[in-house]
Amino acid sequence: MGGVSFAVGNGQLTVPTFFLTADEVLAIYDRLTLIRILQQYQEDGLPNPTLQNFATRFSRGLTTFLDSRFQNFKYQLWDSRDYFKPTYTFDDTAIVIQGPIVYDNNYTAETFKLYRSIYPNVPIVISTWQGEATDDFRRECRENSVILLENAPPEVAGAWNINMQLKSSFCGVKYVQENTSAKFVLKTRTDQRINRFDFLVYFKNLLETFPPKGNKLQHRIIMIESNATKTMPFFFSDFLSFGHVLDISRMYGIPLHQDPGDMTYTGRHVQRWLKLQAHLSNPLRSLDYDKVTKQSHKLFKYNKMLSRFCNPEIYITRTFYKKYIAPIDESKLLETSWKFIRDYVILVDSNSLLFDWCKYEHSRYKIDESTKLAFSRWLDMYRNFKIDWV
Repeated sequence: MGGVSFAVGNGQLTVPTFFLTADEVLAIYDRLTLIRILQQYQEDGLPNPTLQNFATRFSRGLTTFLDSRFQNFKYQLWDSRDYFKPTYTFDDTAIVIQGPIVYDNNYTAETFKLYRSIYPNVPIVISTWQGEATDDFRRECRENSVILLENAPPEVAGAWNINMQLKSSFCGVKYVQENTSAKFVLKTRTDQRINRFDFLVYFKNLLETFPPKGNKLQHRIIMIESNATKTMPFFFSDFLSFGHVLDISRMYGIPLHQDPGDMTYTGRHVQRWLKLQAHLSNPLRSLDYDKVTKQSHKLFKYNKMLSRFCNPEIYITRTFYKKYIAPIDESKLLETSWKFIRDYVILVDSNSLLFDWCKYEHSRYKIDESTKLAFSRWLDMYRNFKIDWV
């Protein structure tokens, strides 16, 4: 403890000061936050939350709570407020949850239990791998009327396990297509959860409100805005896809990826990409899409380079577009991606879904907000994108 002296009249006043480490400040903040949350529960007339796995759940919930862009703290931390959950009885929509099972905090099972409590008649499919499921997990699936598919993995997993994702997604959607009467399907992941209760209602209403502008798909495809930017063509998050079961089946039924070399091109040429992007920064950030025509020679170079860029998300959407919508002129790649967004896609905000990703709770993607395609910017593109040379 030290002191700071101030001049007061003809004398001096020394005020004691305390020095706290960053860890001490966080510890105090954590305690004050916990007290506030417990007070909220008392004010709501609810019993105090369970202390089971308290440290882990509180830490994860606190991380979300501190970032105002993400969901309400109490949804993330405790599921004690079951009494106000609505129930929707339609059965024309299915949910496919694909990937390796997450057992920490029984995450995957708690996710499908939440979905089942809200949508009692919706087919729910877990599409995972042989050797993933325990006897207890299988029992929980049976008790909640969840179909469990234990698939043989592909011979080649592919860069960033792209072929694992493609196969588990396709197997789940194919099961829905062949064994249920569902017209729509949501493809999501075992390490992610949507905490917004009416998410399927929201998705179906969006499809009815925004029909596709072309005739290549049955309906638009809804995807989450995470990763989507105006500067990286066909780069849409693989977190979730919602649409007509035929469209989603085709999206994940594309050929498995065979060329690992093209997945490393991006990393080896990052500086070149950033330099090209800087040349186009103003028109790309502008909501006036016609301004890109004034930079046509630079846009041509930008497109030719980006045609070599590839990652799992880009491979899926670009291959799907070429196979089921139209060929792609690589010199017009960016404009083609924008047209795809305008005509066949809806981008929804993760925050509006109360979206949770348990895998990377402490390291969210950081995306340039000036080019990020949030729902509001997707809506502007839907109404105002007028480029007609693609």
